[in-house]
Amino acid sequence: MKRVLVVYATGSGCTADIAGEVARTLQAPRVAVDLWPAPADPDPAPYDAVVAGSGVRRGRWHQSLETWVEECAGVLRQRPIAFFSVCLTMATHPERAAEVRAYTQALVARTGVAPLGVGTFAGWNEPKRFGLLERGHLKRLEAPVGDFRDLDAVHTWSRQIAPKLGVAAPTWLTPPTGPAETTVAARIRPASRASS
Repeated sequence: MKRVLVVYATGSGCTADIAGEVARTLQAPRVAVDLWPAPADPDPAPYDAVVAGSGVRRGRWHQSLETWVEECAGVLRQRPIAFFSVCLTMATHPERAAEVRAYTQALVARTGVAPLGVGTFAGWNEPKRFGLLERGHLKRLEAPVGDFRDLDAVHTWSRQIAPKLGVAAPTWLTPPTGPAETTVAARIRPASRASS
């Protein structure tokens, strides 16, 4: 049985939903997938492969995921890993995907953790999901309001990255339905690094 860890950082919940879709899509016979938020500090050592993704704020991942990658770099350099970034740029300027992929370059340079692929996905700007400062920043940027997530693109990328991670590519065209927490990580999760 192959074990895959999907770890994410989110501010508004958008990236949590996308991480859940990645985890659900990677499910396959003989593949166990666990879904963790970065602040929970999951231990990557028991896993055969890792996917790490974050929302982007001002051209950077959330600090909790950057810190997790830095602290776990020794283990992560020994595992196949993929990154994904979620931001509004992909909704408003999809031609800038290379720029969005580059948001992780400084992290890669600092840690030596080299992803086998970097997915780029549009997020949302739903003001009620952001704090006052973030809402003000998005308003000053004149960011479009709405949910721009393309779950088909998330599923396609997840199926394409699966073989690079050393797991069987899922055979379904769309992943099983249902909440990610229920279908992906309903079993007892391993201890976080902080509790071990």
